[in-house]
Amino acid sequence: MKIAVLVKAVPDVKNVRLAIKGSDIDTAELNFVINEQDSYALEEGLKLREKFGGEVLVLSIGDDARKKGMTQVIRECYAKGADRGVMLIDSNYGAWDDAARAKIMTAILSAEKPDIILCGSQSFDTATSRIGPMIAEMMGIAHAALITKLEAGDGGSSLTVSRDLEGGVQEIIVMKTPCLLTTQTGINTPRYAALSKIIMATRKEIKELSVKDTGLTEADIGRFNSIRIVSAGFPEEKASNVVMLAGTPEEEAAQLVKTLKEKGLLQR
Repeated sequence: MKIAVLVKAVPDVKNVRLAIKGSDIDTAELNFVINEQDSYALEEGLKLREKFGGEVLVLSIGDDARKKGMTQVIRECYAKGADRGVMLIDSNYGAWDDAARAKIMTAILSAEKPDIILCGSQSFDTATSRIGPMIAEMMGIAHAALITKLEAGDGGSSLTVSRDLEGGVQEIIVMKTPCLLTTQTGINTPRYAALSKIIMATRKEIKELSVKDTGLTEADIGRFNSIRIVSAGFPEEKASNVVMLAGTPEEEAAQLVKTLKEKGLLQR
C-alpha cells in the first residue's frame, strides 16, 4: 500500500508581531511548523502502513522563505516513521491560489499513484478546506472530508470512514481505494518521535522538485490560478470606549450611574 500525506509548513505566530510585506504577511522572521491537522493525517497514514505494509510518502510545497520550515516538517515526519519526503519549491508559490496549488500537487501525486491520500481538513494559516477536495476532483477519485474515524479491510482496499454532521448525526461511508481523505482534529493521538529517530531523520534525503519537473507550464498553472491577492493590511484600530472608574465603592457606583445616564442607558 502506498500512502501519500500532504503536510504544510505554517507560520508559528505565538508571541510574534506580524508585519505586512507587499500583499502578504512578511515571513522573513517567522518560524514554520507542521500544520496541526496534517499531523493527525500523518498518524493515520503510519497506522495503515503498520497494518498493511507499504510506504508513507509526505509531500509539501512552498517557496524559498518556507524551505527551511518545510525541511524541518518533513524531517519531523521522517522521525515519526515516514519513508520518503518530497518538496516542491517555487518563488511563485505566494501568487498561486488553492486551485493552482492543487493542480501542481495533483501532477506529483498522479506520477506517484498512491492508494490513499491523506491531509488535514484545513490549514492553520488560510483555513480554506479546499485543497483536498480539489485534488480528488482533479485526479478523478473519491474523497471524504472531515473524517473522525478510519478503518480499513480487504488488505487496505476497502475503507470505512465516519464523519460528524450537524445535530450530532454521524455519517458512515464505505469507500474503495484509490481515494482521498481529509482528517479532523482528534481522530487520533499523534505519536512522539524518539530522540534516536530524530537524529537519524537528519540524514535522510528529501527529494526537491521544481514546477518544470511536474511537466506543467506556467500557462497550465495560469488556467487554474484565478484568484489574486491585491493588498493586505491589518484592521484599523478603533478607539477604546472603556471607562475606568476609580474611588471608593460608593464613588464608583455614583460615577457608573452618572455615565449610564449620560449614555442614555439608564432611564430611571
